[in-house]
Amino acid sequence: LGGTILTGSIAYLTLRHLNKNTRAHSASLRSSRQIADSILLPKHIPKNPDPRLERPSFVETLKDAWNWEIEKIVRRVQRWDLRSAREEVEGTVGNVVEKVKEQF
Repeated sequence: LGGTILTGSIAYLTLRHLNKNTRAHSASLRSSRQIADSILLPKHIPKNPDPRLERPSFVETLKDAWNWEIEKIVRRVQRWDLRSAREEVEGTVGNVVEKVKEQF
């Protein structure tokens, strides 16, 4: 009888401890998600009744041009085929090594 009571008590306390930890982790994850959502998701999407693009100033135009150039560079890097670039470098290095071997 004592062993059964001891085993039951240990199981009960273990389940309580696990439940408490689960709730703490859940609360932590929930708060992290709220923080991430507040940073990543916009508060509201502004509605532009006029579909034309208006630039308030020359500085804003320069900022947009800068952003377009950065986006273009990023797209170019994303499309870059690393395998063909590696093969070209290997071929070039191989040719250089062959020429060095021929000289010595």
